[in-house]
Amino acid sequence: MKIDDSLANIFDLAPCEYKEITKTKPVVSSKPEEIIYDDYKAVRDNIYDLLETGKEALLDMLEVSKQSENPRAYEVTGNLLKQLADMNQQLLDIHQQKQKLDLPTKKEQQTTNVTNNAIFVGSTNDLSKLINNMNSEK
Repeated sequence: MKIDDSLANIFDLAPCEYKEITKTKPVVSSKPEEIIYDDYKAVRDNIYDLLETGKEALLDMLEVSKQSENPRAYEVTGNLLKQLADMNQQLLDIHQQKQKLDLPTKKEQQTTNVTNNAIFVGSTNDLSKLINNMNSEK
């Protein structure tokens, strides 16, 4: 019998259920765009998991704070609230950073090369005739 089962019997509680965490190795890509996207997706998923875990912990801490009426418990609950708010801000920050990384590639595809330098090919005599013609037209 596991120790958790023994304690559950002693205190008349339901035994805890454990979630099994499986480790998966990410597939490494050779293209920089795919690497950035994979890292972005991994960070985003991690933050979502942390937020979900934090929400569950916050509910538990609120219950403990209410039952104990201990000022320290309320302080810890407040700190947890602040950390969850910071994680939400981090989630928005990674979206902005991802957009900044995506913009240069889109701008490179949309830009066209425009050359504003004009070069005259000809002799000085031809150039002076061209200038005189332009002055006489005005």
